[in-house]
Amino acid sequence: MPVDGAQTGDTVPSNLREGRLSTCRRIRNRQSVVAGALLLIAVLVLVGGAMSGGRDRPLIAHRPQLIMDDSVGADFRALALATWERFLAVFAARSGCFGDVRLRASYTLDSRGDYDPATATVTVRVPGTPAMLQSALVHEWAHHLEFQCPAHTDLRPAFLRAQGLPPDTPWRPGDEPPPMISSAWATIPSEQYAEATVELVLGERPIPTLARVTPASIQVIAAWAAGD
Repeated sequence: MPVDGAQTGDTVPSNLREGRLSTCRRIRNRQSVVAGALLLIAVLVLVGGAMSGGRDRPLIAHRPQLIMDDSVGADFRALALATWERFLAVFAARSGCFGDVRLRASYTLDSRGDYDPATATVTVRVPGTPAMLQSALVHEWAHHLEFQCPAHTDLRPAFLRAQGLPPDTPWRPGDEPPPMISSAWATIPSEQYAEATVELVLGERPIPTLARVTPASIQVIAAWAAGD
């Protein structure tokens, strides 16, 4: 029979109730600690993976842009942009070491193209056939990379060897006044490199020049462009 009018199961002795509450609290605390530890491990794994991935893949730098002024007509603009994408595709691994380049068109330029290192500006003579314009663009962009990318000096010894030139051949004349006759221009390694770059990017040299380019020198540029 129930004692003092209480029904069986209505009450639990206080010592048992407190013991059960204490046990529940310990279980919840233990679960919180385990969950926190698992969360910390997951964060460390993610951070470690990101750091490892960063070691394997270089940080993506600013993508060099082609900036055109008002002198560049619509047709030339479209051709230049398409050619620029081909140029960047070849030199994608080196795009972090050279910056934006400006493009202007000129009806009075003495040569097919010109590059001004001080302003990173390429000037191309117009009008011209698509082949002529593309060839001039890639040639001058090769000079842009040459002047802007410090790592370009690593390419030059191998390029000279591939061209069969003595290792002490000056890369470019220091104070050669323009204009320069074609035969002298064609012997300058810097110009030979620019012509080899035209062949690498476009698959051929649409406009033949007197500058001699060997298949081995094109491969040297290709390997360097790929980051090797």
